[in-house]
Amino acid sequence: MMTKLRKIILIPALTIVSLSGFFSCGVDRWPEYAHQTALDTWILDIMQQNYLWYQELPSYDDVNLFVEPASFLSKVKSKQDSYSFVDSVMATPLPTYGFDYSLVRNPDIDTAYNALITYVIPGSPAAQAGLERGDWIMKVDTSYISKKYETYLLQGTKAVELTLGEWKEVEIEDEEDGNEGGDGEDEGPTMEYRVVPIDEPVEMPAARIVEDNPVHKYEIIESPVKNIKVGYLMYNSFTAGTKAEPEKYNNELRSVSQKFKEAGVQAVILDLRYNEGGSMDCVQLLGTILTSADRLGEPMAYLEYNDKNTDKDATILFGTDREINLDLHSLIAITSGTTMGAPEMLIRSLFLEDVYPIATVGSSTKGQNVATEQFINEEFLWSVNPVVCTVYNSQHDTYGAISPATDLKVSETTIDGSTNYSEFLPFGTFDKDGKSERLLKIAIGVLDGTYPPKDDKTPEESATQTHFKVEKSVSSPASRRFSSKGLRL
Repeated sequence: MMTKLRKIILIPALTIVSLSGFFSCGVDRWPEYAHQTALDTWILDIMQQNYLWYQELPSYDDVNLFVEPASFLSKVKSKQDSYSFVDSVMATPLPTYGFDYSLVRNPDIDTAYNALITYVIPGSPAAQAGLERGDWIMKVDTSYISKKYETYLLQGTKAVELTLGEWKEVEIEDEEDGNEGGDGEDEGPTMEYRVVPIDEPVEMPAARIVEDNPVHKYEIIESPVKNIKVGYLMYNSFTAGTKAEPEKYNNELRSVSQKFKEAGVQAVILDLRYNEGGSMDCVQLLGTILTSADRLGEPMAYLEYNDKNTDKDATILFGTDREINLDLHSLIAITSGTTMGAPEMLIRSLFLEDVYPIATVGSSTKGQNVATEQFINEEFLWSVNPVVCTVYNSQHDTYGAISPATDLKVSETTIDGSTNYSEFLPFGTFDKDGKSERLLKIAIGVLDGTYPPKDDKTPEESATQTHFKVEKSVSSPASRRFSSKGLRL
């Protein structure tokens, strides 16, 4: 998504190069082309030394060094590698409205879509306009959202006017087919859920650079049945801090743990559904907060590098700071298909079947058990981030994707077999007598023992089934794109 917005360094490709052409009349002409191949050569040099699967790399004689970095990496990396990447190094972040969204087709207009807001950065132009997760955008200025103009309308930079909608049950007019053969009885109106416009349009200010705090939301909730204090933490990236304040976000994690501790929190619901990984140091810190007290100082995970770098092999330990440790004995993790890397390592390292059981709610994670490391080329302002080590859990076992139990594998938007956005609400929304965010409500039900239901009855399906397919999901340029030096998982 970011490619066309980033500052891209174009490396000219030579369409026809004859090696003999580098040497004319005994003159070595290679220096004329060296700069054009320098970046790809540097990438291959870095990988020859640090890449976990360096044995699978081609030789210098078997590669084309005149292609742009992403294409070059895709051609040389191992077929089992889904995680190494290259990126341009940006001096400053990009301006953004500060929200993520998914496009859902408008059932009343063939070429139009409604945009479901899935994430809002606090303090962003979107937040300033009052937008929240679960809101719908139906029009931008006076235009319906089409795929052709969606990027211009929703990813632009100027101030815009938004027509918002809400998910609501409405009466659908029956087609006039005469109802021949019917019994003549009035069966009442047909009701169906749709997105319908609400209120007056709202103004969203122009895009600007915003800071997205990885500690996105935390709440202290009392469970309805067991009446225990539950700490809810929506944590969207394992990022320690900013360049100016390297421990800024880690200090906020420490502060949240203190608030949970002072409130007498007995269980934590850790929302990782939007978390795509980050720094190993942050995993260690959060693990120290969440593990049981008797595991402080014990092995949390193991890192193993290639045979050129065995001196870097390491054992990651839980910290020993009892002041931040909550001494929990249970944890509920909310996961999704984009949960990967660091959050998977955390869950796998905390889990001990007979000592520290962990339930996951949502959908299966991606399954990443390798870490990358960032290497920066200051001349070209590009970085290569190759896989450099395998990560093992606290039992020194490898691991794959984390899959919730069958009855806990649930969707945010499918209820009783139908698409239903009535519980697609801002993170942390919980009201035991009213509306609650769906996955949080289920997680609390697991803690209370009320979910899954005990009666084994199949939920009744609504009379009018409605299915709305998400056509496209888009993340804000600033959302959860945190830079991290050193190891990233």
